[in-house]
Amino acid sequence: QYYVGSMLMPFAEQLENADDKMVELPKALYDAQSSLMSRILKQSAGGVGDGKIAVLGGIQINTPPGFTDYFLPKSFDLVDNEGEKVEALWD
Repeated sequence: QYYVGSMLMPFAEQLENADDKMVELPKALYDAQSSLMSRILKQSAGGVGDGKIAVLGGIQINTPPGFTDYFLPKSFDLVDNEGEKVEALWD
């Protein structure tokens, strides 16, 4: 919980000024986690040798029991073995 809170600190003003904080919060979390994923890929993408990695990112929307959950895709990228995006597979 502390770690998630610290990841959101750069987005504090954005969240504070949002018309609907509950709508803005998952967007801020997505942005924070995308940054973390980029750092992870930069450090470890070499493990795929000469291959590439397909990275799908988005927001999971949980619903009450009896309803179908949703996934809102936000990015789908192809990353090389140095952690650099080489192609956006979906915009």
